[in-house]
Amino acid sequence: MSLALLVISFFLLLILGVPVSFGLIASGLVYMGFSGYPITLLTQRMFEGMNSFALLAVPFFVLTGRFMAEGPLLETLIDWVNSLFGHIRGALSIICIATCLFMGSIVGIAVAQIVAIGSFLIPMMKKEGYSAAYAGGVTVAGSVLGPIMPPGVLMIIYCLAVGSTSITGLFLAAVIPALLLCVMLMVVAHFIARKRNYPTYSKSTWSERLKFTKKALPTILLPVIILGGIFGSVFTVTEASAIAALYSFILTTFVYKAIKWSDLPRIFKEAAWNTGIVLLLGGAATVASWAIANEQVVFQVAALLSNVSNWVFLLGLNVFLLINGCFMDDYPSVLIWGPIIAPIAIQMGIDPLHIGLIICFNLVVGLITPPVGISLFVTAPLAGVTMDALVKETIPFYLVCVAFLFIVTYVPQLCLFLPRLVGY
Repeated sequence: MSLALLVISFFLLLILGVPVSFGLIASGLVYMGFSGYPITLLTQRMFEGMNSFALLAVPFFVLTGRFMAEGPLLETLIDWVNSLFGHIRGALSIICIATCLFMGSIVGIAVAQIVAIGSFLIPMMKKEGYSAAYAGGVTVAGSVLGPIMPPGVLMIIYCLAVGSTSITGLFLAAVIPALLLCVMLMVVAHFIARKRNYPTYSKSTWSERLKFTKKALPTILLPVIILGGIFGSVFTVTEASAIAALYSFILTTFVYKAIKWSDLPRIFKEAAWNTGIVLLLGGAATVASWAIANEQVVFQVAALLSNVSNWVFLLGLNVFLLINGCFMDDYPSVLIWGPIIAPIAIQMGIDPLHIGLIICFNLVVGLITPPVGISLFVTAPLAGVTMDALVKETIPFYLVCVAFLFIVTYVPQLCLFLPRLVGY
């Protein structure tokens, strides 16, 4: 009964528009009061959920994204990608998707990526003759790549919430799927561009490509340093995030001189605000996770699913998480559902890295799921189009993402090859 009251009160508050973190705290208080636990236990559990060394990676990666958005690093990256793919039909849409992949390996947050890349490339695509809705649809599609291309903040939060999955191992599991999905989205963009006769550019010479590569080299080196250091066991994910923030700060402040010292308080404040939201969610979700564990829900559900085959379980999980992603952001979703789903899946014999990638990828695709995906609401005003028009242009890319989600789900070797190669 106490757990039922927790769930009912949480969803009731969610319907009333109460922020997810405060809804979790309030429903946790209901559970504590009805079960007879002291209220101080709630604050203890919240602190436990936020008191993690690995969580320090979140503010540093957020800060890295802020420096990226402020300086010319994004522009140099776009110019470099343009020199490689500019001669292909629908070049700007392909450039947008490829830039999302590289930008995602630095920022790793879907909505932040949409704002950073969309505000720059959507007006450029519209100027070149692309429809505003299509420009928005391409940006929405590319935003899926950010959170699943290491190092994604979502994957860090998932590993901390579940507690039995290696962050580095999950990063390795995501590399091949992220690259393959990027190629598939670029192919779809190319075929649509050919059908609509969208513009292309002249093919860059090797000397021009070399010039843009040199110009973008400091930006390109950032994900190389981060991922190379993590996968090479040179430093931890947290240390890598601090190095990334310092590196991007030096580039934007001293090399490109794009940021003044007077800008730093504003940048730090914005990064602190975004980090505070994530940490509060983490602490609040820990209370709900503890209540669920305390009531032994995982064991009861696992017993009920003992006669269900893995493929049926994964099919139901995909459908459920896609629907969930329509209405709830990926961070609270992974904090709430991760500790419940992962132990059940692991007991059923599903690899921890495999189920981790399925959950994270699923929740990100949920952000672009019509008609109410959160990323759609962020992109529509950026592109200056109605939601209906944006959804129509997003559907081809969305279908590719869903199809690829099922490929990752039922072909585990796709994501487990690299982790197994290095011993995970």
